[in-house]
Amino acid sequence: MLATALRALRPQGTVIDLAFYQGGAPELRLGEEFHHKGLTIRCAQIGRVPRGLADHWDRRRLSAETLALLSDCGELVRRGLVTDIVPFQDGPVLMTELAERRRSTIQAVFSVGA
Repeated sequence: MLATALRALRPQGTVIDLAFYQGGAPELRLGEEFHHKGLTIRCAQIGRVPRGLADHWDRRRLSAETLALLSDCGELVRRGLVTDIVPFQDGPVLMTELAERRRSTIQAVFSVGA
């Protein structure tokens, strides 16, 4: 999916990658997709904070603050950041539409279940 996301991005685009690649990602062609289009990949690992703040943000505090923020402002955050919520099973259709420039989105989230 990361390779497809990179192909679908317009120049200077950003992919937020939440996956873990146990087997690596040999299909990535970073020279073509990443470097030449000036793309950015941001990785979000659970519980990771900037090094200088790690002593102040343990997992418990990070979780508590995240839940408090989402409780207070969750819908506002979602409306401001997520333009599309797509059922997981429709992910391939979304990625194809983006890659073929038949659809535009700021940020898509795949949902699972009802």
